[in-house]
Amino acid sequence: MGFDVQTIAEKRAALNGVSLFFGALIGANLGMTTNLPLRDYALIIAVVCTIVLYLYLAPVARRRFSAVATLLALVGSLYLLLIHGIGETVFEGIRPPPHIFITICFWVASILIVELRPVEKETEASP
Repeated sequence: MGFDVQTIAEKRAALNGVSLFFGALIGANLGMTTNLPLRDYALIIAVVCTIVLYLYLAPVARRRFSAVATLLALVGSLYLLLIHGIGETVFEGIRPPPHIFITICFWVASILIVELRPVEKETEASP
């Protein structure tokens, strides 16, 4: 995927495809967490759900900077929970595998690539 000009339809298709792929991958990653205590599972679901919400919201939000900052803070909190040593103290059972964090990072990067590509300006239809 280069940084060449894309049409609005191409951008929409790319965003839909990326979201479909990574949504399925997140589902598979969450399938690896079925042995977690319910509290730990609920924590992971809440954080991932909020990240996905802001992943969709950030590109179209009126307050884009605020939405992007919130998204980055949420991804940072997921890092602390699943990768950093501080996360070990949060969970009742064994800490979930870091695959969810890696998947979210690739999803964010893919959305950034699509969003940063220039969009072709629409030409006015002549009467």
